[in-house]
Amino acid sequence: MNYLEQIKKEGYCVLPQVLSQNQIDNFLTKIKELYEETKDKICQDTPYLNTNQPNVYNLQNKDINFIKLLFDNKEIEHILIKCLNDKWYKQIHQEQPNYILRSFGARSSNSALPLHIDSFIPYQGEEIIAMQMVIVLEDMSIENGCTVVIPGSHQIGEYADNTKFNDAVPLLLKAGDIAIWDSRIWHGTTDNKTEGTRWTIIATFTRWWIK
Repeated sequence: MNYLEQIKKEGYCVLPQVLSQNQIDNFLTKIKELYEETKDKICQDTPYLNTNQPNVYNLQNKDINFIKLLFDNKEIEHILIKCLNDKWYKQIHQEQPNYILRSFGARSSNSALPLHIDSFIPYQGEEIIAMQMVIVLEDMSIENGCTVVIPGSHQIGEYADNTKFNDAVPLLLKAGDIAIWDSRIWHGTTDNKTEGTRWTIIATFTRWWIK
């Protein structure tokens, strides 16, 4: 099963070891520096799911290497084009991206996140309006707050049911892995029970008409 088939059936896919160790080290160091610089400047009126979670916002404004990280990988671009390009958008050739980057930041897992969707509304159908790409900078385990997903839930057409949390599959990813998912999938995180961080870079891509 290829990545596009996995996304269609399960709602997500994992690309193993996309980043080199040098890239992982450099991005992790930069993220931690940015967090220390900005942690006292973040608005207190943050979204509920980001409360009490270390965050760095708007990486596109921080360093050109973050932009290159997103757009230099042709395999990822191919996945996003196939999933998010609007076939009715004629100003840009269909072989080029016509989706947009909606948000771009980094987060370290702290307290557990409940099951939720990031598409804002649940719906059924083959058309995807938003996707998350999670770039893992530190190994993810159940103990340090890994992401969990309910495979196939992107086609349930309902808001996430947290009574199903124990049925979720943990994504035990290694630093350098990248996960991409349909924003309708039910997902959350386990509680970080360690004293360490668990940093990931998170980019949200949407159809061009979602501003």
